[in-house]
Amino acid sequence: MPVDTAALDERRKGEIPSRLPAVEEGLYEAIVTDALIQRLESVPDDLADRRPLNKAEAADRIAIHVSREIERALSDVSDEKRIDVGVNVARAIVGQLGVLTSASVDGMPSPSGEVLRGVRTRRPDGRPEPVAEPLTPLLDTALLTNAPGEPSLWKQIQSEIASADSIDVVMAFVRRSGINPLLEALRRHCEAGKELRLLTTTYTGSTESSALDRLVDLGAQVRVSYDTTTTRLHAKAWIFHRRTGFSTALVGS
Repeated sequence: MPVDTAALDERRKGEIPSRLPAVEEGLYEAIVTDALIQRLESVPDDLADRRPLNKAEAADRIAIHVSREIERALSDVSDEKRIDVGVNVARAIVGQLGVLTSASVDGMPSPSGEVLRGVRTRRPDGRPEPVAEPLTPLLDTALLTNAPGEPSLWKQIQSEIASADSIDVVMAFVRRSGINPLLEALRRHCEAGKELRLLTTTYTGSTESSALDRLVDLGAQVRVSYDTTTTRLHAKAWIFHRRTGFSTALVGS
């Protein structure tokens, strides 16, 4: 596909290209930008449904828009400069927040460009205790499909347990084959005095009492719904609570 070098040159100059793609018919929820206004010039006013921002949603919608613009801009910066440029951009934006609003802003990124990944406890011998990290980064949203080359659901759950301060599980069916791969990690969790709560059901008769007994023996709090006529609980979810605020939820279909 040929590249429109004229449009690229205009972008480099910080100008709006003279030839912009047409606005497709359909639904949008996009902040109106200078470039979008120019694209809408070919659309009759009665067909362009432009509305004022909802005051209750303004903070969220503007933040999403700005974050996407920052991500797009920083993606074009070379790997060698991306951290320095990104931190400078973030410091400039956060600094302006304190100027333009009355809010107290304490999220100024450090010029070092570092990320805090954990605060460790200390072993009896004085050495720091390693903090096991989940396979999926705490800030990421991921779709687990058990596809080749991707983490399996059980591996992901195992990797979450060690750093969780408490665990809540809603599982329609609990069977030995399902919990056996997790028993050792759950045992260490409970032996450390951390809470494990499970809600399950007898719906379809699939839950095995022996599997529940194993969890109770570990120290889990187990509740069973015997309502198979009206509730028919079929949820599947794990919630790994962390006092740091970086909790994780895994929700199944």
